[in-house]
Amino acid sequence: MSDAMNILFTCAGRRVQLLRDFRKAMDTLGVEGKIVVAECTDAAPACHIADAYELTHAVDQPGYLDQLMKIVHHQDIKLVVPLTDLDLDLLSDNCGLFEQHGAQVMIASPRVVEMCRDKFKTAQLVVDAGLEPICTFTVEQFLTHPFYPCFVKPVEGSAAFGASTIHDARELRVHLATYGSSEMMVQEYVPGQEFTIDVYRSRAGELHAVVPRQRLQVRSGEVQKAVTVHDDAIMAATAKLAGQLNGMWGVFCCQGRRLDAESPIQFFEINPRFGGGSPLAIEAGADLPLYLLQDLLGMEITGRVGEFTDGLLMLRYDDAVFAPVEDITRLPGYDTPEFR
Repeated sequence: MSDAMNILFTCAGRRVQLLRDFRKAMDTLGVEGKIVVAECTDAAPACHIADAYELTHAVDQPGYLDQLMKIVHHQDIKLVVPLTDLDLDLLSDNCGLFEQHGAQVMIASPRVVEMCRDKFKTAQLVVDAGLEPICTFTVEQFLTHPFYPCFVKPVEGSAAFGASTIHDARELRVHLATYGSSEMMVQEYVPGQEFTIDVYRSRAGELHAVVPRQRLQVRSGEVQKAVTVHDDAIMAATAKLAGQLNGMWGVFCCQGRRLDAESPIQFFEINPRFGGGSPLAIEAGADLPLYLLQDLLGMEITGRVGEFTDGLLMLRYDDAVFAPVEDITRLPGYDTPEFR
């Protein structure tokens, strides 16, 4: 085995900028290594930005974990970084297996991953932290005393799939008929500003970055326009919430809303992974990939809470990656186009 810091990113999809940020962090530290992507299709842009990519089954298909282990061995992987919610449970449950093969997984403990994935448990975390919660109900509870507008979403979900603001009983019936009621939950609708807060929590349990970014425009659950906001109240609330997350290691992000700048933030989600808009925090000076590598290598983590550029605006736009294809029939959407 070599001393190279080869990093495997699972379900990397379109996370091109984040891979570039990791390469920059490796160069800053003078660390040699490869950026490797595991994907179920080579029609993912990240595959063609990485130094190497390996194709796998879809996460929910048998053999996915075995394929990851083969990649770890074949590519001499030292660090595994998940980039979507799809395989968080699987990686958390099996991080010991990866360690046996010389690879660390940036992942929270199974208990913490479960609390983050289950939005009812997330709501209880907010209460336990002494923060103002968003009123949360099962569908059955809500129907006994309905109110509108309300916000309906899956108990476990991501990318805003199945999440919607509901304005009346008819909309609710249609929504539940479309997505089912057994896996859904209902929350009080909180109008106003929405924030994602990027956090770095070290293995020692210390916070080295807390960066609020206000979401200005969102498309299909992914932030398109956002700006960093140096808000002491949001940062302090995030630190309180992070205090409930013993077993969380690495980068994660919290989401919440507040009516206005004078109101407390109300958290509704915790994602135990890099958020889609995390490149904004990185560009603002909170070098999350750098802190992760420093932590892993036993170096001093240079990040300090509050040290980032305030008022930095991110405007994401469409770019393109071009790659030759030998067999177009293998491409997702070949038989029927995909709409997301």
